Amino acid sequence: MSYFTLGDLAQFRIMTRHGTRLRSQMNELSVEATTGLTADKTTRLKGNYVQLAGIESRLNQIEAFRNVTTEQLILTSGMQTALSTVTDQTKALGAALLAGVSSQSDLRIDALADQAMSTLQSSLSALNSRIGERALFSGTATDVSPFGSAEDLMVALKDAVTASGALTSAGVAAAVEDFFADPAGFQAVMYKGSGATNAVQIGPDETAQIDITGMDPAVVAAIKGTAMAGLLAEGVLAGSTTGRSDLMKRAGESLIGTQQMLASLTARLGTTEAAMQNAATRNDAEKNALETARLNLLSVDPYAVAAKYQETQGQLEKLYTLTSRASRLSLVDYL
Repeated sequence: MSYFTLGDLAQFRIMTRHGTRLRSQMNELSVEATTGLTADKTTRLKGNYVQLAGIESRLNQIEAFRNVTTEQLILTSGMQTALSTVTDQTKALGAALLAGVSSQSDLRIDALADQAMSTLQSSLSALNSRIGERALFSGTATDVSPFGSAEDLMVALKDAVTASGALTSAGVAAAVEDFFADPAGFQAVMYKGSGATNAVQIGPDETAQIDITGMDPAVVAAIKGTAMAGLLAEGVLAGSTTGRSDLMKRAGESLIGTQQMLASLTARLGTTEAAMQNAATRNDAEKNALETARLNLLSVDPYAVAAKYQETQGQLEKLYTLTSRASRLSLVDYL
């Protein structure tokens, strides 16, 4: 009978190779126990990655839709807050102007004119709001605030009224209307933004567009009514209490009439928000379904993995024991 023996170096290499294989197997089992997914996709799928690739491609697409929708909802929320500020303040100013008409008091008119200027500054500040580095009402020109300062507006508006030669409240109101309607007037002096942003895709077959800018008619109307009342603080119709009172009335009526426009604008924005939220809900539902499908393809039995891990760990411990004993062998032990 022939006997074959292994040299020390060959035996060392064999044991090292076994140790490497067992440690690698334990690492894979550890990953599987942690994630609940197989570490060897090729064996599990028998080399057929078509279905898994389709699922993962769709998940990546849905994640992109989710990111876009989340960003757009943040923007619309900021816009709703700004519009709410403008609506509340111009509504309060309009009511105060109409309530103060009957007093025919220059002191009361002066106080309301100051309130109008404060409202104008607050409204423009709200409309110049930003989310991060993005201006909300500037359309595609997201890097610049949509409006200049209240002081710039009042200087340009007073110059327009003076140039018109208006001496009555009706004439002043007409000059204000012309200034805001003329592209070379309000828009050229105050608006720094651009046109509305393009529609974005929020679902496989669905888009949404935030098409509201600072030049929306409702926004312009709110600024116009407020600025008309602000002219009373700029000395327009000075010396005519009746004329100033009538201009205050016209401004108040303009602001109250603007409230329906602002409400419609807010509702329009709300409709866009609702569409995006519904799309987000559908995308989340599809994401959950796809993740379940992927789990069904790649999931492992946690109990089987735990048992295999313990078995492999035991084998590795035995290998370490044998290696340790072999390393201590000496010719002296046999003499």
